Amino acid sequence: MSSEILKLTAEIVISHASMSELTSEQLVEEIKELYNVLSSLEGGVILIEPVEAQAEPGIAKQPPIPLKDIVKAKYVVCLECGKKLKTLKKHLLKAHGLAPKEYYQRFGLDPKKFPLVCKNYSEARSKLAKERGLGTLAGRRKGATSA
Repeated sequence: MSSEILKLTAEIVISHASMSELTSEQLVEEIKELYNVLSSLEGGVILIEPVEAQAEPGIAKQPPIPLKDIVKAKYVVCLECGKKLKTLKKHLLKAHGLAPKEYYQRFGLDPKKFPLVCKNYSEARSKLAKERGLGTLAGRRKGATSA
C-alpha cells in the first residue's frame, strides 16, 4: 500500500515539476506534503509531521504561470487555482479566504504592476465614471450639499 502511495506521489510531483520551476527545498517539501495527504486519504500512517496551512511569513510562493501571463485584456488569472476571471477580489475572498493584501504577499507581487481586474473591465469602469462626471470639479459640485 505504501509503495503505491509512493508511486502516486512520484508521478504527481514529476508532473507538477515539469510544468513549473521549483527549488530543491520546494521539491522536497512538495514530496513530503503530497505523501502525507495521500497517506491520510488512504488511512495509512503519516511518516512526517503535517505541513502548516500557511506559508512561512516573508517567503513568497512560486507562481504556477509566468508573471507576464497573469493580467490580460479580457481576464486576470488567479494564481491559487488558475481560473481566468474579470475581477479577482471577490473570488479570492469566497474561494480561497484571502484578502488582496494576503494574496499579494503570498506570491510576492506588486499591486501596482498586477491589478486584480482585467484591462478591459478597468477601462470600461473608468469610462463610465468619466461619463458621470466623477473625479472632476463639476462632478464634485453635483454631489456636494450646501452647508
